Formats: sequence, C-alpha cells, structure tokens
Amino acid sequence: MTSDDRDAAVDAAVVASFVARVAEVAPRLAADDAVRTELGGRAAAVLRVAHARLRGGPMPSAPAGPDVGATRARTGVHPAESLRAAGLLFRTALSPLAAAHPDLPAEQVAVVLHEVIDTLVLPAAVSYVDVLLARLSDANRDERRRVARDLHDSTSHGIGAAMQGVDLALHLIASGRTPDVGRLRSTRQVLLDTLNEVRGMATRLRDVVGSRSLGQALQEYLDFAVPSGREVTLTAAEDHALPAHVKEESYLIIREAVRNSLLHAAGATRLDVDVEVTEGRLRATVADDGAGFDPAAVDRSRTVGLASMQERAEGLGGNVLLQAGPGGVRLALTVPLAS
Repeated sequence: MTSDDRDAAVDAAVVASFVARVAEVAPRLAADDAVRTELGGRAAAVLRVAHARLRGGPMPSAPAGPDVGATRARTGVHPAESLRAAGLLFRTALSPLAAAHPDLPAEQVAVVLHEVIDTLVLPAAVSYVDVLLARLSDANRDERRRVARDLHDSTSHGIGAAMQGVDLALHLIASGRTPDVGRLRSTRQVLLDTLNEVRGMATRLRDVVGSRSLGQALQEYLDFAVPSGREVTLTAAEDHALPAHVKEESYLIIREAVRNSLLHAAGATRLDVDVEVTEGRLRATVADDGAGFDPAAVDRSRTVGLASMQERAEGLGGNVLLQAGPGGVRLALTVPLAS
C-alpha cells in the first residue's frame, strides 16, 4: 500500500467521524444534508493539504474560504458554529494524522494542522462580516427609502393640509371675517402630528457611532469583526470631544481600513489601530504585518475602498496616506479640527 493509499484510508475514517459528530458542536451546520457533505469535503481538503505540508510536497488546491463564509451569513449560521466545527476537526484529526507521520514530532503535526484549518476558517470569517456589513448598508438604504416615502405620503400631506387651513384663515381675515377657531385648532393639531412624525424619522436615522466615543465604537467593531488568531490592539487617546460628523466619518474610514486588512493582508498576525485626538487634529493609523502589496500593480477593484476613504477624508478637510510594502500595510488618517 502506497503512502497516498494509507493517507486516503486515514482521511476517510477521520472525515466520517468528524461528520458524524459535528451535530454535537454545530447543530445548525449538521441540520442540512448538503452542508454536511460540504463539511466532509472541506475536512478532506484540510487533511490533503496537511499531509502535503508535512511531507514537503506540492500543495494541493483547497476550497476557498470566503464563499463559505458568505454562504453561512446568507443562511443565518453564526460563525461560532464554524469555529466549533473547526475545533472538532482539529481534535478528531490530530491523533490519526500524527500516527500517519510517525517520523515527525507530534507538536509539529499539531501546528501544521492548526495552520491549515486557520487558512480556511479565517477568510470565511472575514467574508461573513462583509456580508453582514452589506446587509447593514442595504438596510440603511431601505430605511432611507422608507423615510422618503413617509416624507412624501404623510409629512407632505400633513403640511399641505395645514397650509390650506392657514390660507383659509388668512383669506377670512383679509375679507374682514373671523377665522373658524375650530378649524384653526384642527390645523394646529395636524402640524403637531406632522412634527411628531418628523421627530420619529430623526430617531430612526440615528448615527452609526451615536453617543459613544470613537474608541468605544471601534472597539465594539474590532471585537465583532477580528477573527481568532489575529492579535489586535486599539489605542485611543481622545483628549477632546469630536464633532458628531467628524466622529461618524472617521469611524467609517477606519472601519474600511480594518476591513481591507482582514480581507487582503496575507500572512498577517497583527493588527494595530491607533487613534489620537488633540486640540487641533485627529490622527488615526491602521497597520498590519502582512505581505503587503504594490498599490500601482493591483487591479482597480482593490483600490476602490481607498478612493472612498480618501473622498471621506477630503470631505472633512483631511487626507489619507497609504504605505504598503513587504513589511505590511499602514494607513494614516489626518483630520484638522476647528479650535
């Protein structure tokens, strides 16, 4: 029996055990036959890649993670289930994989298996967040469309009816007659009702950051978006309060920079976010230690996010500076603040 045949036999047993037990840790994933089949295929791919790495041979192809993460988000499966399934695969595969490579230390086998699983799981977690952010964007757009309809259907109608009441009162006064007090009271009530509708719309269109500080909002986003395995630090020194619009736009710029790092920073292990607010300036940096890239050499789709960040910064009178190279990527945001 060749080594490939032995690997295939070991892998088949591991995959069967993994799929049989996945319902214990991830019931939503195990509830669908197609998903269970897909999990088995991904587990087999992990084992093939692990065998290849442990033997130093050519790397076989593996299914891409981001599509899986997007599918999980669209079907309402939380990434925690995928992470628990990944943990189960590690525990199920480690001993058989170590036994299949008796010439290697068990610690080395464990590290390789962990890295291969992470390679598939982490991009999927990032794409899961991307889908949720897209949903939030769609929800915001739909909400604004609904508010526009309300403004047209209810608010405009209320103001129009009140204007008719006011015009009638002015006409009566101009002709020497006394306006109808009851009609004036009705007109006043229409205006009050319309005012309450507008206040309700304003409440629904609350800000992204709202009453939180910029640092608090970023910390909540990082806690949610950054997958396990990536070390992240946030330093926020906010000695002065930010104007609401500066806080909102700065948050969106920094969030986009973080998202780009999580999605594109191949091999990165760290993500550092620094925010400093002084009397006359806001400075923020987002830096990773990934492989980096040459901005001039990538296709335009990779730079659309940077263009959007630059436009937002310029709208605040500031700028965005990108530094990218073999040691990673660093994006710096600078916004002047009125004294």
